[in-house]
Amino acid sequence: MKAVLLAGGPVGQLDLEADDTAESKGLVRVGGQPLAWRTLQGFREARMLTRTVLVGGDRDWSGVDDWVPGQETLMGSFEAGVNACGESSEPVLVCCGDLPFLPGAALDDFVERCRRRPEASLWYGYLRQENSLRKYPRLPHTWARLQDGTYCGSGVMVLRPEVMQRMRAAMERLTHARKNMFKLAHCLGWGNLLNYGLGRLTVARAEKAGQGIFGVRCAGIETPYAELGFNVDDAESLSEARRILQEVGDPYASSRTHG
Repeated sequence: MKAVLLAGGPVGQLDLEADDTAESKGLVRVGGQPLAWRTLQGFREARMLTRTVLVGGDRDWSGVDDWVPGQETLMGSFEAGVNACGESSEPVLVCCGDLPFLPGAALDDFVERCRRRPEASLWYGYLRQENSLRKYPRLPHTWARLQDGTYCGSGVMVLRPEVMQRMRAAMERLTHARKNMFKLAHCLGWGNLLNYGLGRLTVARAEKAGQGIFGVRCAGIETPYAELGFNVDDAESLSEARRILQEVGDPYASSRTHG
């Protein structure tokens, strides 16, 4: 499977290390190495990925097969990366470039789980709360309580490139509706909002809701790998990543960024 690594995004309020002049989130250093470079090492370890397209970041990093510049918006970068894969119906993996502890085995496992749901055109990863807390008890998350359990999203998904335009249009509708409950309910469905509020929403119902939103078959893919849910989204998660590297040790401490 071909894969896209999104290495852009705004730096925002993330604290930079000494002498770090990162102009995008993917280039923010953690333990002396850029976030997206650390994520890329998982791509290099994975057996199931045949080609890597890097969006943003450094085109000279080892393990990058194709490079495209980051776009002004996340969805713009997402689409540019998917288009660069040159596929139409064959699924493509898309991964956020802020997963500092990503192992190749986690990506291989996710691809295998997606292949068990061939009826879908959009596969989204999620992680059970207890699995995340077992490995990263200090990591902050936004949790969703469903009837099946309590979950958070992951930093990886798979889609068939042919559904890219429908996905982008749906995301734009949701973005415009997020501050208006009635518009949001129209997008998501009143029944889904009510079931979620009452704790009755299940993963299966969420998949059907996704089909209603995106117009294609969706599959929720549970991953047992807590590393797929370790996104550096804010100052707290960035601080936790740096703390772990200091206490546990950095496997890439002696590596060069371009190595």
